[in-house]
Amino acid sequence: MQYMMLIYGNEKGYAAMPPEMLESAMQAFIQYTMELAASGHMVSRGQLQDTSTATTVRAPQGAVHTTDGPFAETKEQLGGFYVIDVPSLDDAIAWASKCPAIFGGSVEIRPLVPLD
Repeated sequence: MQYMMLIYGNEKGYAAMPPEMLESAMQAFIQYTMELAASGHMVSRGQLQDTSTATTVRAPQGAVHTTDGPFAETKEQLGGFYVIDVPSLDDAIAWASKCPAIFGGSVEIRPLVPLD
């Protein structure tokens, strides 16, 4: 089963981190990504640019409108993702529990709908 692990964190918090702490956090993500890739369970991954680069598209009453920025104000912002292929939700939770994002943010796990 494929799951998407959505990585949430606080952009302002990362921007305010001392350089050595930011480097340590990045190294933790690099190690995690290498471990996940070596396991054979990683399908894809990606890091998103800051929310200041986002554009939201809506079509209320059928007319398309765009807005700069993310769709909602929240304390945590979506910053990246991993798509994994594991046998069960328990396995997905095990991988999410190893992700460095959980120590300052969160990881949301969602099963993907098979497109067969």
